[in-house]
Amino acid sequence: MTAAPAERGRTVVADRAVRRIAERAATEADLGGRRARVTHGTAAVHGRHADVRVDVRLPYPAALGETGERVRSRMADRVAELSGLTVRAATVRVQWLAAHRAAPSPHPADGAGPSRRARRPWSGRRVPAALVALVGTGACALLLYDVLAVHVAGRDPAAWRTDAVDWAATHGPGDTPVVAGGAVAAVLGAWLLWLALTPGLRGVLPMAPVPGSGPQRAVLERSAVAELLRDAGTAVPGVTDVRVRCGRRRVRVRARLGFGDRTTTRTAVRTATATTLDALGLTRPLKPRVTLRPEPHWRPPEPAPTAPPAEPGPVTGPPPLPKETDS
Repeated sequence: MTAAPAERGRTVVADRAVRRIAERAATEADLGGRRARVTHGTAAVHGRHADVRVDVRLPYPAALGETGERVRSRMADRVAELSGLTVRAATVRVQWLAAHRAAPSPHPADGAGPSRRARRPWSGRRVPAALVALVGTGACALLLYDVLAVHVAGRDPAAWRTDAVDWAATHGPGDTPVVAGGAVAAVLGAWLLWLALTPGLRGVLPMAPVPGSGPQRAVLERSAVAELLRDAGTAVPGVTDVRVRCGRRRVRVRARLGFGDRTTTRTAVRTATATTLDALGLTRPLKPRVTLRPEPHWRPPEPAPTAPPAEPGPVTGPPPLPKETDS
């Protein structure tokens, strides 16, 4: 028995449609009167499940943990509502922070601290996978063409194939070329295993998930962390130049002192750096190292002049009492 025409076929949601929904939904999140700006987005549909990711530019200043959670929640809810798919993973990558005149969004009022179990997201390793696939496909296609030419068209085997067979027949495992080729193959295999077993994405730092966010996670670009620390250090009076190098576990801040007291300015730069790092909400706090070097024209401030002591004046007091005389 054949099915009715209305029951035939199926509905397929394209990756492009899901990506457009995710990008639009990310810009609809209310960030205290401000909006996020999407720079790039990707989506992958696997049956009834979807994985979405967007790169956004958030308004500065803002609480990154709460702001990223709002964008992720809005994006996941709208994609599930409009596409009918189950959002398996929703990722938000903060690539840039844009200054805004509006007031920052308030911090969460609850006292529950964020969880510290988030991990760095895994990379797709598209370039190594594409190179391996191209090399394997090319070698298999060349060998298949030669085999078909021999068995179908009756041609002689290609010279490269006969030479390879003859060379393999006359060289054993102890020969230098065979050992060198095996070493190269072992190195390439170890490299591919390393790529498969490591997460990658070294340029991002995982942020602590907000309680109740589920499997949704956020990451922060290391360049964005360096930009925030650079702005915080430049705002300290007396600092003329700040250079920041952000790693996966440590951050190095190098500042230049143009004027002012050296000890006081160094303390202020360290305080500004620590305050900025605490506000990022990273899973693993970065260890800062602050260096302050004076400019060539810097001179230590002169001590404030003190007033000279007052010269002693004539002592005034009550008039002396008259001496008593014997009468």
